[in-house]
Amino acid sequence: MSSMRRVWQNWWMQIAGGILIVVIVVMPWLWIGEEDRSILPLAGNDVLGLIVVSSLSALLGSWLVRRVGRGRTGFTVVTAVGIFLGMLGLGAQGIYATNPSAFGGKLTQASVTQLWVFGSLLVLSLAWYFLSAKLRLPVAALFYATMMVSVSYWLQIVASLIAGAQSYYVYLWYAGPLILGLILGFVGFLRAINLVFWVVALAFQWVMPAVVESSAKAIQSEAQIGPAASAFSKEFSALIVELDWQTPLIVSLATAMLTSVVIVIVRKVRRR
Repeated sequence: MSSMRRVWQNWWMQIAGGILIVVIVVMPWLWIGEEDRSILPLAGNDVLGLIVVSSLSALLGSWLVRRVGRGRTGFTVVTAVGIFLGMLGLGAQGIYATNPSAFGGKLTQASVTQLWVFGSLLVLSLAWYFLSAKLRLPVAALFYATMMVSVSYWLQIVASLIAGAQSYYVYLWYAGPLILGLILGFVGFLRAINLVFWVVALAFQWVMPAVVESSAKAIQSEAQIGPAASAFSKEFSALIVELDWQTPLIVSLATAMLTSVVIVIVRKVRRR
């Protein structure tokens, strides 16, 4: 274990870790993108996929920093460079695959849209990555709550590509709430302020599927800012009332409570 930690102290290993995270996250689109030859999801037909890739890369990167890098600033920055390089390479490959003349200065409207959406999501995901990696866990849990929906979407996409895994498709939706419950369990409930973080995090978890899907549809409509905002609002209002929020909420709460109790017991036993 100590030898493995020493390996991770190398800057090149941290960059490789960031790139590897992006590669793992984007692997399902190696099959999905066979028709347009673009590995990265395209803003023209799969904004949801682009959001999932960006969000999950930030989430896994943050986990790597906290678990392996112990939250060190240097580790955080160098890993971010790896994630950025991985995403940048995929972005360039996607533009070249769909519009080879783009590197000669001939950009199509689809390429311009892809660049704007991809660039915006990249900046946002890196901001979320730094905040969730560096902030104290109770506060970082709020950022994790906004990204957990990407775990559920990603696992469902993987299941749809594997023969025989489709029967588990519905249950994979609860993977995000389960992980959020584990995080909230480590946050604990012994302090009143932590219970506030629990409530806010669960509220974020509830609204994020509607936010993500509404954003994806609004962006894909290629409308101007005003009409796009109106389309988002309309779509969000329709989706938020259709969400099956009870079961994910119960999964998160039950997991959080069980994890918190176990951690409290373990700590008391260790003190004795």
